[in-house]
Amino acid sequence: MKKLFLICICLSVSLAVFCQKTNAAALEVSAALDKETYQDRAKKYLMTYRLNDNGEMEIISYLQVRESKEVMYNNIINWIVSNCTEAATAILYENEEEGRITTRCYFGKIANDGRATPKEWVDIRPILSVEVMDKEAIMKFTLPGFEVLQKDDNSSTRGFMGNTTGFRFTGDETPREAQFWPMSLCAPYKDDTKFTKSTCYMAYVHAIECYKILKQQVLNTGY
Repeated sequence: MKKLFLICICLSVSLAVFCQKTNAAALEVSAALDKETYQDRAKKYLMTYRLNDNGEMEIISYLQVRESKEVMYNNIINWIVSNCTEAATAILYENEEEGRITTRCYFGKIANDGRATPKEWVDIRPILSVEVMDKEAIMKFTLPGFEVLQKDDNSSTRGFMGNTTGFRFTGDETPREAQFWPMSLCAPYKDDTKFTKSTCYMAYVHAIECYKILKQQVLNTGY
């Protein structure tokens, strides 16, 4: 087991490695909507990305890679180490013999809906699970919902500014000042949602872009 080793290493990792371009502006470029609206794209994705029995968006990918089980496992561990805050809680499960690793990710401010009143900013903390074998891997991305901070022009920014942009692996839970919007109660899965639809659509599309980023990173560890 490598968890104690991870704890020691993560404490010394510079926060500079967390500053990847995964904020709302970068994800909008990545989504490349062109003439589509976020609602259009969200409803298109709805045909592909389903909810599991717990009401979470769950995406499973079967990946063909070049590396052996041992090499890829170690590469994934190194990737997590270089992008984590606290391995003791970020790593939810890891077993080298089984080739299984489960960790919590954090993507900050993936969506910001200025049309909502008050303004709404969205973070996500998906669970990433990877099972590695020789020359292949199974990746599962599970997202239970959105963390939403609301702010009007007269609100204090003290708590609001606490949710940072970028990507990292984290053990942090949803901050108390944020609302939690369950995926099953958000558009496009629930058309008569009580939450702001425009925020839901943007967050949903950008969350899938975050999944694509993670998938590419996992593939990179296998080559």
